[in-house]
Amino acid sequence: MLYLQNAALIFIAGVIAGIVFIVDFNTDLTIAVASMYCMVILYSWLLPGKYSTIFAALICTLLTIISAIHTDGIGRSDNELSKLNVIISLVVIWVCVILVFIAKSSFSSIEKINKQLSENAYKLFETVKELDVQKKELSEHKIQLEKLNTHLEVKNRELERFTSIASHDLQEPLRTIGNMNQLIKKKYYSTFDDQGKKILEYVSTATVRMINLIKGLLEFSRIGNKRELTDVDIHELVHMITLDFGMALKTVNGSIEVGELPVVQGNQVELRMLFQNLIGNGLKFNKPDVPPIVQVSFTESGSHYQFCIKDNGIGIDKDDYEKIFLIFQRLHSVEEYEGTGLGLAYCRKIVELHGGRIWVNSKKDVGSSFNFTIEKRK
Repeated sequence: MLYLQNAALIFIAGVIAGIVFIVDFNTDLTIAVASMYCMVILYSWLLPGKYSTIFAALICTLLTIISAIHTDGIGRSDNELSKLNVIISLVVIWVCVILVFIAKSSFSSIEKINKQLSENAYKLFETVKELDVQKKELSEHKIQLEKLNTHLEVKNRELERFTSIASHDLQEPLRTIGNMNQLIKKKYYSTFDDQGKKILEYVSTATVRMINLIKGLLEFSRIGNKRELTDVDIHELVHMITLDFGMALKTVNGSIEVGELPVVQGNQVELRMLFQNLIGNGLKFNKPDVPPIVQVSFTESGSHYQFCIKDNGIGIDKDDYEKIFLIFQRLHSVEEYEGTGLGLAYCRKIVELHGGRIWVNSKKDVGSSFNFTIEKRK
């Protein structure tokens, strides 16, 4: 079908050129008739082939020259006007060729731009479709997250009630054991032998420890509940903690060195517990006959304040860096160092509630540096 169409176009161009040539061949009106070859040149735009316009122009030029020679337009030296008419005709033919090529080039550029626009429009359409799908998925995820958040809030409230009730129910029998132990101690202590007295002391100590552990667990579960954020002057907070440690510092001949500290936005009770635990650990885990020194400093790190509490104590093995922040994880026996094993678990929970993280760098028998960050809030 395409070949027939192309053949028809070439045939029509040949007919037009033949008609113009016959008229030009039989008249003296060279410029008027030969200029009609422009129709063939312009029509050649539709012809197949990259160089069809040039071929058409060469044929028209040849026909124009043949007609001019036949009518003596070029042969007669005294007919200058006829020569000029032939030249003008040829110029008109080739100007048309140039115009056709300019038009073809422009049309080709427009086609490329149109094709590119079509491709971009298709890509944009596909992108919009993908965005619609992603928006739908995000909407579904948001609904799921809201449901999970609601479910989590309910579970947290249930857990808080359970912890409170369990702690109360567990403490009651322990108090009874403690009271009965005190009563036995009061009435029958003198009748016991050394082994019996020792067993009684073990029971009394274990009861007190269990009560303290349950209280600590209850306090740990309550951290983060009903929080109120205010501006907290950390320098003033550490100064008050230093005063609280006055007797402990005199006992071990220790010192707390405090640099410039910022004002942060957070929960004052939680932050006091955080600094008190870390400073207290620096004083407690000291080396024999070495006065403990605790240094408190900070630096600004982008969107966070980074604090460092450094001591010259007994240090921590690298394998225990993560373990010490877990609940009820102790590295030493109660006989060596008193405590519940909850202090650093408190610290990690408080730091995370303030948008930061906590870690330790330590060297055995040299000391430890507890570092943590607190998010800057507007």
